[in-house]
Parts: sequence; C-alpha cells; structure tokens
Amino acid sequence: MNTMLNPQGRIGPVTFRNAAMILIAIGAILTLLPLASASPSLMALSFVSLLLIYPWVVIWVKRLHDAGKSGWMFLVVLVLYLIASYASSLFISAQFAPAPAPVANPNDLSAMMAGMAAQMRATALPSAIVSVVISLAFVFAGNALLRSDPAPNAYDLPHTR
Repeated sequence: MNTMLNPQGRIGPVTFRNAAMILIAIGAILTLLPLASASPSLMALSFVSLLLIYPWVVIWVKRLHDAGKSGWMFLVVLVLYLIASYASSLFISAQFAPAPAPVANPNDLSAMMAGMAAQMRATALPSAIVSVVISLAFVFAGNALLRSDPAPNAYDLPHTR
C-alpha cells in the first residue's frame, strides 16, 4: 500500500505495472457503477474515481525516479493523458449518448436528473473500455520509454535499494 501512497523512493517496471493494473481495475469498476442502478447516489459514487488521482501521481513519480528523472515530468504524462481522455470523451458522447430529451419545465430537477442518468448509463461501458485502453497504453509506453537505472541515484531512500 505504501507503493501507492508515498511518493518518496523508486519502483521498478513490474511494481509500477502491477500497481497501475489495480488502479485501472478500480477505475473501470467505478466507471461502470451507473449501469448497476439508476440511483443518483450510486451514480455520484462514480465520481469517487477522482480519489485515484493521488495514487496515480505517486506511482508515476516513483517510476520516473527509478529512471533517474524528476517527478515533475509527470505533468507531461498528465497533460497527454488529459488530452487523450478529453478527445475520447467527445467521441463517446457523440456516438453513444442519447440526445437530451426536451424538458417541458426547465425548473423540473427530476426530469433533468433522469436525462443525465440516461446519458451516464449509455456512455458507461464505452467510457470504461476506452479509459482502460488509454490507461494501459500510457502504462506500457511509460515502462517502455523509462529505463530503470540500477545504480543508486538521488531518489533512493536508505531502505529501498
């Protein structure tokens, strides 16, 4: 668990991949929650996936440290990931989200919530699939591009290597 919570130190490609797989699986499950129920509270729970940002930052920083790079380089990864995610969400919304139904009364919150729930259910599975594919691509590309440096470097902790 320390692997995903403490940004100090280094992790190798295998540990990085394993931690990323856990985070990808949790994220996919949270993305699919709108399919489980029409309950707004359960759909709102899918926003808990925002809590996964910190463990992602931690494992990327540690993986960058293992390659002798600054953890700040994660910002490049983050920007590229956000661009890919935004482009894919536009595509998924255009392909799978139903057109919003006209609401007779614009002040009718329940009708608006029902429309949003329908859109979330329609895009949940495609969003989960695309999110997993993009995340896996970034993880495997990161591991391929970042060569582990077996020699001690500035990011070693006394108890890590």
